[in-house]
Amino acid sequence: MSQLESFLAAGRTLFSFGLIQGAEGNLSTFDGETLVITRTGAALHALQPGDVIEGRLAGPLPGASSDLEVHRERYAADGPGAIAHAHPTGTVPEGAVESGRHGVYVHAGTLEDAVREAVRLARHQVVKG
Repeated sequence: MSQLESFLAAGRTLFSFGLIQGAEGNLSTFDGETLVITRTGAALHALQPGDVIEGRLAGPLPGASSDLEVHRERYAADGPGAIAHAHPTGTVPEGAVESGRHGVYVHAGTLEDAVREAVRLARHQVVKG
């Protein structure tokens, strides 16, 4: 599976569970050298070539998700892996929201595992809620 296909499968899963809408959320991977992240404004369930950007953990990454710094902070703290950022019901307050201060961020070893955990957390929240 190509990198784009992997990101698209992850985005479609989040979308199918109602954890993102439109251009909400973002995805990334970091292998210890290269950071791969969705571009700002990308619809995760309909990613196209150019919607996934590669760069370094530090330094400029033009066009990257508006939550780029949150991803960088998580990788600096938790190490390589993958991050899925989704918006389960009740995790995004009404009105203007600062980047990184809403929804859920899940760091895991793979993008598939990060998405699986985001879905699990969302289901747990619904059951708990």
